[in-house]
Amino acid sequence: MGMGETAQSASNVAPLGLLFLAVMVIMIWRARREHALFPLLITTCYMPLGQEFVVAGLNLQFIRILILAGWLRVVARGEFRDFRLTPLDKLFLWWSAVTVVLGTLAEPGMSRFINRSGLAFNALGSYFLVRCWVRDFDDVLRGVRFLSLMIVPLALSMIVEKFTARNIFSVFGGVPELTQLRDGTLRCQGAFRHPILAGTYGATLFPVFVGLYFTVPREKRRALLGAGSAAIVTLSAGSSGALLAFLAGCGGLMLWRMRHNMRLIRWSVVAMIGLLALVMKAPVWYAIGRLSEVVGGTGWYRSHIIDQAIRHFDEWWLVGSTYTAHWAPGGEVVAADPNNMDIINHYVAEGLGGGIVKLALFVTMIVLCFRIVGRWVRELDDTVLRPAAFLVWSLGACLFAHCISFFSVSYFDQIVIMYYWLLAVIASLGLVLESRRWALAAQDSAAFPADPNLQGAEAAPGLAEPATLNGGN
Repeated sequence: MGMGETAQSASNVAPLGLLFLAVMVIMIWRARREHALFPLLITTCYMPLGQEFVVAGLNLQFIRILILAGWLRVVARGEFRDFRLTPLDKLFLWWSAVTVVLGTLAEPGMSRFINRSGLAFNALGSYFLVRCWVRDFDDVLRGVRFLSLMIVPLALSMIVEKFTARNIFSVFGGVPELTQLRDGTLRCQGAFRHPILAGTYGATLFPVFVGLYFTVPREKRRALLGAGSAAIVTLSAGSSGALLAFLAGCGGLMLWRMRHNMRLIRWSVVAMIGLLALVMKAPVWYAIGRLSEVVGGTGWYRSHIIDQAIRHFDEWWLVGSTYTAHWAPGGEVVAADPNNMDIINHYVAEGLGGGIVKLALFVTMIVLCFRIVGRWVRELDDTVLRPAAFLVWSLGACLFAHCISFFSVSYFDQIVIMYYWLLAVIASLGLVLESRRWALAAQDSAAFPADPNLQGAEAAPGLAEPATLNGGN
Protein backbone atom coordinates (compact mmCIF):
# COMPACT_ATOMS: atom_id res chain seq x y z
CA MET A 1 0.00 0.00 0.00
CA GLY A 2 1.16 3.52 -0.59
CA MET A 3 0.89 6.65 1.43
CA GLY A 4 -2.71 7.78 1.37
CA GLU A 5 -4.06 4.30 0.58
CA THR A 6 -6.31 4.31 3.63
CA ALA A 7 -8.72 7.21 3.65
CA GLN A 8 -10.69 8.89 6.40
CA SER A 9 -14.24 10.08 5.91
CA ALA A 10 -13.90 13.18 8.11
CA SER A 11 -11.24 15.70 9.01
CA ASN A 12 -9.06 14.93 12.02
CA VAL A 13 -6.98 17.89 13.14
CA ALA A 14 -5.90 18.40 16.74
CA PRO A 15 -5.24 21.99 17.89
CA LEU A 16 -1.60 21.17 18.52
CA GLY A 17 -1.40 19.60 15.07
CA LEU A 18 -2.90 22.69 13.47
CA LEU A 19 -0.32 24.86 15.22
CA PHE A 20 2.42 22.53 14.00
CA LEU A 21 1.15 22.79 10.43
CA ALA A 22 1.00 26.60 10.59
CA VAL A 23 4.59 26.78 11.82
CA MET A 24 5.79 24.44 9.09
CA VAL A 25 4.03 26.41 6.34
CA ILE A 26 5.55 29.67 7.63
CA MET A 27 8.97 28.05 7.72
CA ILE A 28 8.64 26.90 4.11
CA TRP A 29 7.74 30.42 2.97
CA ARG A 30 10.30 32.34 5.01
CA ALA A 31 13.30 30.00 4.95
CA ARG A 32 16.18 30.44 2.57
CA ARG A 33 16.20 28.12 -0.39
CA GLU A 34 18.88 25.97 1.27
CA HIS A 35 16.62 25.37 4.29
CA ALA A 36 13.21 25.27 2.61
CA LEU A 37 13.16 21.47 2.58
CA PHE A 38 13.58 21.14 6.34
CA PRO A 39 9.87 21.59 7.29
CA LEU A 40 8.92 18.72 4.99
CA LEU A 41 11.57 16.50 6.60
CA ILE A 42 10.38 17.48 10.09
CA THR A 43 6.78 16.66 9.22
CA THR A 44 7.81 13.32 7.75
CA CYS A 45 9.49 12.41 11.03
CA TYR A 46 7.05 13.77 13.60
CA MET A 47 3.52 14.07 12.22
CA PRO A 48 1.36 10.94 11.80
CA LEU A 49 -0.75 10.72 8.66
CA GLY A 50 -3.85 10.66 10.84
CA GLN A 51 -3.75 14.46 10.90
CA GLU A 52 -5.59 15.59 7.78
CA PHE A 53 -8.39 17.65 6.32
CA VAL A 54 -11.05 15.90 4.23
CA VAL A 55 -12.46 18.24 1.58
CA ALA A 56 -14.95 16.99 -1.02
CA GLY A 57 -13.74 13.45 -0.48
CA LEU A 58 -10.06 14.42 -0.89
CA ASN A 59 -7.67 13.59 1.93
CA LEU A 60 -5.39 16.58 2.49
CA GLN A 61 -2.77 15.17 4.80
CA PHE A 62 -0.31 17.61 6.34
CA ILE A 63 2.41 16.27 4.07
CA ARG A 64 0.33 17.11 1.00
CA ILE A 65 -0.45 20.60 2.29
CA LEU A 66 3.25 21.27 2.81
CA ILE A 67 4.07 19.94 -0.66
CA LEU A 68 1.49 22.32 -2.10
CA ALA A 69 2.89 25.22 -0.06
CA GLY A 70 6.36 24.34 -1.27
CA TRP A 71 5.31 24.43 -4.92
CA LEU A 72 3.53 27.74 -4.47
CA ARG A 73 6.82 29.08 -3.12
CA VAL A 74 8.84 27.57 -5.98
CA VAL A 75 6.56 29.17 -8.58
CA ALA A 76 6.33 32.51 -6.78
CA ARG A 77 10.11 32.81 -6.39
CA GLY A 78 11.05 31.28 -9.71
CA GLU A 79 13.14 28.60 -8.03
CA PHE A 80 12.54 26.26 -10.95
CA ARG A 81 14.69 28.38 -13.25
CA ASP A 82 17.68 26.60 -14.77
CA PHE A 83 16.04 23.29 -13.86
CA ARG A 84 17.12 20.50 -16.19
CA LEU A 85 15.62 17.03 -16.39
CA THR A 86 17.96 14.11 -15.78
CA PRO A 87 17.42 10.54 -17.03
CA LEU A 88 16.33 9.60 -13.49
CA ASP A 89 13.79 12.46 -13.50
CA LYS A 90 12.30 11.16 -16.74
CA LEU A 91 12.04 7.63 -15.36
CA PHE A 92 10.34 9.02 -12.27
CA LEU A 93 7.83 10.88 -14.43
CA TRP A 94 7.05 7.72 -16.40
CA TRP A 95 6.75 5.69 -13.20
CA SER A 96 4.28 8.23 -11.76
CA ALA A 97 2.25 8.26 -14.97
CA VAL A 98 2.03 4.46 -14.94
CA THR A 99 0.94 4.61 -11.30
CA VAL A 100 -2.09 6.66 -12.32
CA VAL A 101 -2.97 5.16 -15.72
CA LEU A 102 -2.33 1.44 -15.30
CA GLY A 103 -3.10 1.57 -11.60
CA THR A 104 -6.57 2.90 -12.43
CA LEU A 105 -7.16 0.36 -15.20
CA ALA A 106 -6.73 -2.44 -12.64
CA GLU A 107 -10.06 -1.34 -11.14
CA PRO A 108 -11.59 1.42 -13.29
CA GLY A 109 -13.53 4.01 -11.33
CA MET A 110 -13.30 7.54 -10.02
CA SER A 111 -12.34 6.55 -6.47
CA ARG A 112 -9.45 4.46 -7.76
CA PHE A 113 -8.34 7.28 -10.06
CA ILE A 114 -8.38 9.77 -7.17
CA ASN A 115 -6.41 7.36 -5.00
CA ARG A 116 -3.75 6.76 -7.66
CA SER A 117 -3.56 10.49 -8.43
CA GLY A 118 -2.99 11.19 -4.75
CA LEU A 119 -0.05 8.80 -4.68
CA ALA A 120 1.39 10.42 -7.79
CA PHE A 121 0.97 13.87 -6.22
CA ASN A 122 2.92 12.76 -3.15
CA ALA A 123 5.66 11.30 -5.32
CA LEU A 124 6.03 14.02 -7.94
CA GLY A 125 5.50 16.86 -5.50
CA SER A 126 8.10 15.77 -2.97
CA TYR A 127 10.65 14.45 -5.48
CA PHE A 128 10.76 17.57 -7.63
CA LEU A 129 10.75 19.89 -4.61
CA VAL A 130 13.97 18.20 -3.55
CA ARG A 131 15.30 18.53 -7.09
CA CYS A 132 14.54 22.27 -7.10
CA TRP A 133 16.04 22.95 -3.69
CA VAL A 134 19.02 20.54 -3.64
CA ARG A 135 21.38 21.81 -6.32
CA ASP A 136 24.91 20.88 -5.30
CA PHE A 137 26.98 18.81 -2.91
CA ASP A 138 26.80 21.44 -0.17
CA ASP A 139 22.99 21.22 -0.25
CA VAL A 140 23.21 17.44 0.19
CA LEU A 141 25.66 17.84 3.06
CA ARG A 142 23.42 20.46 4.67
CA GLY A 143 20.44 18.10 4.52
CA VAL A 144 22.37 15.23 6.08
CA ARG A 145 23.60 17.48 8.89
CA PHE A 146 20.03 18.53 9.60
CA LEU A 147 18.73 14.95 9.60
CA SER A 148 21.45 13.94 12.08
CA LEU A 149 19.97 16.35 14.64
CA MET A 150 16.33 15.90 13.70
CA ILE A 151 16.35 12.19 14.48
CA VAL A 152 17.52 12.75 18.08
CA PRO A 153 14.11 13.74 19.55
CA LEU A 154 12.54 10.79 17.72
CA ALA A 155 15.02 8.43 19.39
CA LEU A 156 14.28 9.98 22.81
CA SER A 157 10.53 9.61 22.27
CA MET A 158 10.97 5.96 21.35
CA ILE A 159 13.05 5.37 24.48
CA VAL A 160 10.17 6.83 26.50
CA GLU A 161 7.75 4.62 24.58
CA LYS A 162 9.93 1.59 25.29
CA PHE A 163 9.80 2.20 29.05
CA THR A 164 6.17 3.34 29.33
CA ALA A 165 4.50 1.30 26.56
CA ARG A 166 2.71 4.48 25.49
CA ASN A 167 3.21 6.41 22.27
CA ILE A 168 3.30 10.18 22.84
CA PHE A 169 2.45 10.78 19.16
CA SER A 170 -1.01 9.27 19.72
CA VAL A 171 -2.24 12.75 20.72
CA PHE A 172 -2.29 13.54 16.98
CA GLY A 173 -4.24 10.43 15.99
CA GLY A 174 -3.26 7.91 13.35
CA VAL A 175 -1.10 5.85 15.73
CA PRO A 176 -2.22 3.83 18.79
CA GLU A 177 -1.65 5.05 22.33
CA LEU A 178 -0.55 1.65 23.61
CA THR A 179 2.61 0.15 22.15
CA GLN A 180 2.36 -3.18 20.35
CA LEU A 181 3.66 -6.24 22.17
CA ARG A 182 4.81 -9.30 20.22
CA ASP A 183 6.57 -12.31 21.73
CA GLY A 184 7.26 -10.31 24.87
CA THR A 185 8.93 -7.44 22.99
CA LEU A 186 7.53 -3.91 22.82
CA ARG A 187 7.49 -2.66 19.22
CA CYS A 188 7.75 1.13 19.30
CA GLN A 189 6.59 3.09 16.28
CA GLY A 190 6.73 6.82 17.06
CA ALA A 191 4.81 8.84 14.47
CA PHE A 192 4.87 6.02 11.90
CA ARG A 193 1.97 3.71 11.14
CA HIS A 194 3.87 0.50 11.85
CA PRO A 195 6.94 -0.43 13.94
CA ILE A 196 8.70 -1.86 10.87
CA LEU A 197 8.45 1.51 9.13
CA ALA A 198 9.72 3.37 12.19
CA GLY A 199 12.66 0.99 12.47
CA THR A 200 13.31 1.26 8.74
CA TYR A 201 13.47 5.06 9.05
CA GLY A 202 16.38 4.76 11.49
CA ALA A 203 18.02 1.83 9.70
CA THR A 204 18.16 3.55 6.31
CA LEU A 205 19.53 6.84 7.69
CA PHE A 206 22.29 5.21 9.74
CA PRO A 207 24.72 4.77 6.78
CA VAL A 208 24.37 8.43 5.81
CA PHE A 209 25.39 9.58 9.28
CA VAL A 210 28.42 7.31 9.12
CA GLY A 211 29.24 8.95 5.80
CA LEU A 212 28.99 12.37 7.46
CA TYR A 213 31.37 11.20 10.21
CA PHE A 214 34.11 10.35 7.72
CA THR A 215 33.45 13.29 5.40
CA VAL A 216 33.65 16.33 7.68
CA PRO A 217 35.89 15.90 10.75
CA ARG A 218 34.35 18.85 12.58
CA GLU A 219 30.94 17.20 12.34
CA LYS A 220 31.99 13.96 14.08
CA ARG A 221 30.01 14.65 17.25
CA ARG A 222 26.90 15.52 15.30
CA ALA A 223 27.36 12.43 13.11
CA LEU A 224 27.83 10.17 16.14
CA LEU A 225 24.72 11.62 17.74
CA GLY A 226 22.73 10.97 14.59
CA ALA A 227 24.11 7.46 14.09
CA GLY A 228 23.45 6.54 17.72
CA SER A 229 19.91 7.88 17.51
CA ALA A 230 19.29 5.98 14.26
CA ALA A 231 20.45 2.76 15.94
CA ILE A 232 18.13 3.40 18.90
CA VAL A 233 15.17 3.97 16.58
CA THR A 234 15.96 0.75 14.72
CA LEU A 235 16.29 -1.40 17.83
CA SER A 236 13.30 0.17 19.63
CA ALA A 237 11.02 -0.94 16.78
CA GLY A 238 11.65 -4.60 17.64
CA SER A 239 11.50 -5.50 13.95
CA SER A 240 13.66 -8.14 12.29
CA GLY A 241 12.97 -6.50 8.91
CA ALA A 242 14.33 -3.17 10.12
CA LEU A 243 17.30 -4.95 11.68
CA LEU A 244 18.11 -6.62 8.35
CA ALA A 245 17.90 -3.24 6.62
CA PHE A 246 20.29 -1.85 9.24
CA LEU A 247 22.76 -4.70 8.65
CA ALA A 248 22.43 -4.22 4.89
CA GLY A 249 23.34 -0.56 5.24
CA CYS A 250 26.36 -1.48 7.36
CA GLY A 251 27.37 -4.08 4.78
CA GLY A 252 27.10 -1.50 2.03
CA LEU A 253 29.43 0.80 3.95
CA MET A 254 31.99 -1.96 4.47
CA LEU A 255 32.08 -2.61 0.73
CA TRP A 256 33.82 0.77 0.37
CA ARG A 257 37.17 -0.99 0.70
CA MET A 258 36.19 -3.28 -2.18
CA ARG A 259 34.69 -0.53 -4.35
CA HIS A 260 37.06 -1.35 -7.23
CA ASN A 261 35.81 -4.94 -7.34
CA MET A 262 32.05 -4.38 -7.33
CA ARG A 263 31.54 -6.15 -10.65
CA LEU A 264 33.12 -9.30 -9.19
CA ILE A 265 31.00 -8.96 -6.04
CA ARG A 266 27.78 -8.59 -8.04
CA TRP A 267 28.49 -11.68 -10.13
CA SER A 268 29.47 -13.59 -7.00
CA VAL A 269 26.08 -12.79 -5.49
CA VAL A 270 24.36 -14.00 -8.67
CA ALA A 271 26.41 -17.20 -8.56
CA MET A 272 25.56 -17.74 -4.89
CA ILE A 273 21.84 -17.34 -5.60
CA GLY A 274 22.18 -19.82 -8.46
CA LEU A 275 23.94 -22.28 -6.18
CA LEU A 276 21.22 -21.94 -3.56
CA ALA A 277 18.62 -22.61 -6.23
CA LEU A 278 20.41 -25.87 -7.07
CA VAL A 279 20.83 -27.17 -3.52
CA MET A 280 17.54 -26.02 -1.99
CA LYS A 281 14.48 -28.24 -2.29
CA ALA A 282 12.15 -25.23 -2.10
CA PRO A 283 12.41 -22.19 -4.44
CA VAL A 284 15.37 -19.94 -3.64
CA TRP A 285 13.17 -17.13 -2.26
CA TYR A 286 12.30 -19.38 0.67
CA ALA A 287 15.82 -18.64 1.90
CA ILE A 288 14.17 -15.57 3.44
CA GLY A 289 12.15 -17.93 5.61
CA ARG A 290 15.29 -19.79 6.65
CA LEU A 291 16.93 -16.49 7.55
CA SER A 292 14.02 -15.55 9.81
CA GLU A 293 14.76 -18.66 11.88
CA VAL A 294 17.97 -16.88 12.90
CA VAL A 295 16.87 -13.23 13.24
CA GLY A 296 13.19 -13.82 13.96
CA GLY A 297 10.14 -12.44 12.20
CA THR A 298 7.67 -13.84 9.68
CA GLY A 299 10.13 -14.83 6.96
CA TRP A 300 8.03 -17.74 5.72
CA TYR A 301 5.11 -15.40 5.04
CA ARG A 302 7.39 -13.03 3.10
CA SER A 303 8.65 -15.95 1.02
CA HIS A 304 5.06 -17.05 0.44
CA ILE A 305 4.14 -13.62 -0.96
CA ILE A 306 6.93 -13.81 -3.54
CA ASP A 307 5.93 -17.37 -4.40
CA GLN A 308 2.30 -16.41 -4.92
CA ALA A 309 3.19 -13.35 -7.00
CA ILE A 310 5.17 -15.57 -9.36
CA ARG A 311 2.49 -18.27 -9.46
CA HIS A 312 -0.21 -15.71 -10.24
CA PHE A 313 1.89 -13.65 -12.65
CA ASP A 314 -0.87 -13.83 -15.27
CA GLU A 315 -3.24 -11.97 -12.92
CA TRP A 316 -1.18 -8.80 -12.45
CA TRP A 317 1.49 -8.46 -15.13
CA LEU A 318 -0.53 -6.21 -17.48
CA VAL A 319 -2.08 -3.48 -15.29
CA GLY A 320 -1.73 -4.86 -11.78
CA SER A 321 -4.45 -6.32 -9.58
CA THR A 322 -6.69 -5.29 -6.69
CA TYR A 323 -7.57 -8.82 -5.55
CA THR A 324 -5.12 -11.12 -3.75
CA ALA A 325 -7.33 -12.70 -1.10
CA HIS A 326 -6.88 -16.14 -2.74
CA TRP A 327 -3.11 -15.82 -2.29
CA ALA A 328 -3.42 -15.96 1.50
CA PRO A 329 -2.06 -19.25 2.93
CA GLY A 330 -4.96 -19.67 5.35
CA GLY A 331 -7.50 -17.26 3.96
CA GLU A 332 -6.19 -14.36 6.04
CA VAL A 333 -6.97 -10.94 4.59
CA VAL A 334 -6.49 -7.35 5.68
CA ALA A 335 -9.24 -6.39 8.11
CA ALA A 336 -9.87 -3.08 6.31
CA ASP A 337 -9.73 -4.71 2.86
CA PRO A 338 -11.22 -8.22 2.58
CA ASN A 339 -10.16 -8.42 -1.07
CA ASN A 340 -6.46 -8.54 -0.26
CA MET A 341 -3.94 -10.32 1.88
CA ASP A 342 -1.30 -8.25 3.63
CA ILE A 343 1.31 -7.55 0.93
CA ILE A 344 4.41 -6.88 3.03
CA ASN A 345 6.72 -6.73 0.03
CA HIS A 346 7.20 -3.43 -1.78
CA TYR A 347 8.36 -5.04 -5.02
CA VAL A 348 5.20 -7.14 -5.21
CA ALA A 349 3.13 -4.08 -4.27
CA GLU A 350 4.71 -2.17 -7.18
CA GLY A 351 3.65 -4.91 -9.58
CA LEU A 352 0.13 -5.03 -8.16
CA GLY A 353 -0.07 -1.25 -8.46
CA GLY A 354 0.73 -1.02 -12.17
CA GLY A 355 1.85 -4.32 -13.64
CA ILE A 356 5.25 -5.39 -14.86
CA VAL A 357 5.86 -1.97 -16.45
CA LYS A 358 5.60 -0.17 -13.11
CA LEU A 359 7.80 -2.75 -11.40
CA ALA A 360 10.39 -2.54 -14.19
CA LEU A 361 10.51 1.27 -13.99
CA PHE A 362 10.85 1.06 -10.20
CA VAL A 363 13.82 -1.32 -10.43
CA THR A 364 15.41 0.64 -13.28
CA MET A 365 15.42 3.81 -11.15
CA ILE A 366 17.25 1.93 -8.41
CA VAL A 367 19.83 0.61 -10.88
CA LEU A 368 20.39 4.09 -12.30
CA CYS A 369 20.91 5.50 -8.80
CA PHE A 370 23.60 2.92 -8.09
CA ARG A 371 25.28 3.84 -11.38
CA ILE A 372 25.35 7.52 -10.41
CA VAL A 373 26.92 6.63 -7.06
CA GLY A 374 29.52 4.51 -8.85
CA ARG A 375 30.37 7.35 -11.24
CA TRP A 376 30.92 9.76 -8.34
CA VAL A 377 33.28 7.33 -6.68
CA ARG A 378 35.28 6.77 -9.87
CA GLU A 379 35.54 10.50 -10.59
CA LEU A 380 36.61 11.57 -7.10
CA ASP A 381 38.48 8.49 -5.89
CA ASP A 382 41.96 9.71 -6.80
CA THR A 383 41.43 13.35 -5.85
CA VAL A 384 41.57 15.40 -2.67
CA LEU A 385 37.76 15.18 -2.66
CA ARG A 386 37.77 11.46 -1.91
CA PRO A 387 35.86 11.99 1.38
CA ALA A 388 33.03 13.45 -0.68
CA ALA A 389 32.97 10.21 -2.64
CA PHE A 390 32.52 8.30 0.62
CA LEU A 391 29.49 10.40 1.59
CA VAL A 392 27.95 9.65 -1.82
CA TRP A 393 28.84 5.99 -1.26
CA SER A 394 26.95 6.15 2.04
CA LEU A 395 23.89 7.35 0.09
CA GLY A 396 24.28 4.20 -1.99
CA ALA A 397 24.42 2.16 1.22
CA CYS A 398 21.23 3.92 2.32
CA LEU A 399 19.58 2.94 -0.96
CA PHE A 400 20.76 -0.65 -0.52
CA ALA A 401 19.17 -0.69 2.95
CA HIS A 402 15.89 0.43 1.38
CA CYS A 403 16.18 -2.32 -1.24
CA ILE A 404 16.49 -4.96 1.49
CA SER A 405 13.69 -3.36 3.50
CA PHE A 406 11.39 -3.65 0.47
CA PHE A 407 11.38 -7.43 1.02
CA SER A 408 9.94 -6.92 4.52
CA VAL A 409 7.40 -4.13 4.20
CA SER A 410 5.50 -2.09 1.68
CA TYR A 411 5.92 1.63 2.34
CA PHE A 412 2.42 2.81 3.18
CA ASP A 413 3.06 5.91 5.25
CA GLN A 414 5.25 9.02 5.27
CA ILE A 415 8.53 7.11 5.15
CA VAL A 416 8.06 6.98 1.38
CA ILE A 417 8.90 10.71 1.35
CA MET A 418 12.39 9.84 2.63
CA TYR A 419 12.79 7.38 -0.22
CA TYR A 420 11.83 10.04 -2.74
CA TRP A 421 14.26 12.42 -1.00
CA LEU A 422 17.06 9.90 -1.52
CA LEU A 423 16.27 9.36 -5.21
CA ALA A 424 16.06 13.12 -5.85
CA VAL A 425 19.32 13.81 -4.01
CA ILE A 426 21.13 11.19 -6.08
CA ALA A 427 19.57 12.62 -9.26
CA SER A 428 20.85 16.09 -8.33
CA LEU A 429 24.31 14.69 -7.66
CA GLY A 430 24.23 13.02 -11.07
CA LEU A 431 23.54 16.38 -12.69
CA VAL A 432 26.33 18.02 -10.70
CA LEU A 433 28.75 15.33 -11.81
CA GLU A 434 27.67 15.60 -15.42
CA SER A 435 28.23 19.35 -15.55
CA ARG A 436 31.47 19.04 -13.57
CA ARG A 437 30.29 21.82 -11.32
CA TRP A 438 31.83 20.02 -8.37
CA ALA A 439 35.30 20.86 -9.63
CA LEU A 440 34.47 24.55 -9.91
CA ALA A 441 32.36 24.82 -6.77
CA ALA A 442 35.11 23.24 -4.68
CA GLN A 443 36.90 26.58 -4.60
CA ASP A 444 34.08 28.22 -2.65
CA SER A 445 32.61 25.24 -0.86
CA ALA A 446 32.29 25.43 2.88
CA ALA A 447 33.09 21.75 3.06
CA PHE A 448 36.03 21.66 0.65
CA PRO A 449 38.63 24.45 1.02
CA ALA A 450 40.56 25.48 -2.05
CA ASP A 451 43.96 24.76 -0.49
CA PRO A 452 44.47 20.97 -0.28
CA ASN A 453 47.36 21.50 2.12
CA LEU A 454 45.36 23.18 4.88
CA GLN A 455 46.43 21.93 8.28
CA GLY A 456 44.33 20.90 11.24
CA ALA A 457 42.09 18.37 9.50
CA GLU A 458 42.12 14.82 10.76
CA ALA A 459 42.72 11.83 8.58
CA ALA A 460 39.51 10.01 7.88
CA PRO A 461 39.83 6.33 8.86
CA GLY A 462 39.19 4.01 5.98
CA LEU A 463 40.24 6.56 3.37
CA ALA A 464 43.58 6.31 1.60
CA GLU A 465 44.39 10.04 1.75
CA PRO A 466 44.13 12.47 4.66
CA ALA A 467 40.88 14.40 4.58
CA THR A 468 41.31 18.14 4.08
CA LEU A 469 37.83 18.98 5.26
CA ASN A 470 37.36 21.66 7.86
CA GLY A 471 33.60 21.33 8.15
CA GLY A 472 30.69 23.39 6.98
CA ASN A 473 28.27 25.71 8.65
